[in-house]
Amino acid sequence: MKTTNVNTQNEIQNENEIATAHETSKVGTWISVGVVAAVILLTYFVLFGLYMDRV
Repeated sequence: MKTTNVNTQNEIQNENEIATAHETSKVGTWISVGVVAAVILLTYFVLFGLYMDRV
């Protein structure tokens, strides 16, 4: 896509940069969700192991 207006070209470039930043944000969100899930599972297995050791 070719535009003749410099302002329009700058707007398109800015939108592409925002989209790239948004994708990076999504990756960070999934990493955080994974870490939280891992902590929850680890806590569950530790508590379950302590309970089974007691019983």
